[in-house]
Amino acid sequence: MLRLLPAIRGLAATLGLMQPAAAENYLCHQQFALCTSAPCIPQPGNPDISICVCDVQEGANLATVACDTVKPSTDAEGVRTVYSQFALTQFEQGKKGLKCESGTPWSNCLNKICTVDPANPDKAICACDVVRTGDWQTAGGDCDAATCKTAYWSGALLADSRSNADFMMEQLKITKSPAEACPVPKQ
Repeated sequence: MLRLLPAIRGLAATLGLMQPAAAENYLCHQQFALCTSAPCIPQPGNPDISICVCDVQEGANLATVACDTVKPSTDAEGVRTVYSQFALTQFEQGKKGLKCESGTPWSNCLNKICTVDPANPDKAICACDVVRTGDWQTAGGDCDAATCKTAYWSGALLADSRSNADFMMEQLKITKSPAEACPVPKQ
């Protein structure tokens, strides 16, 4: 029976009956693109990719891959590359989390590659995945739920958003979360 266990697990994983292990979080200290409120648009000719304009930041951030794999670099032509990571910075500045329903388009930018804008080194252009499933949230949209259906905001699934904020708070020894939700609209 013990010899059958790996085969059964393999079959269950193939059939989608087993969930993959949750992503591991890493606390990185490096330059990164912060896309928590980034406006995005679908890439021309490819509805599965969005182009987002994100803020370039330096400091503590969360990645779900080892920090060395998302470290910034500059190529031989002087083009600077950073990766989109998560930080609480924009929530600390007063932005709030807008909850959007599954089926509305959003952009998953975490760990995605970005090019620092040579004309404005405070901004980076990132290529992110367009997602249309799962309830999600963004720090973009100024708490206007109508933008959930028309914008491709950079966002995260609700559960991921919560666990990312909890991880950063624990790592940075923050006792009160700066991440607040948008007020619920009156019916």
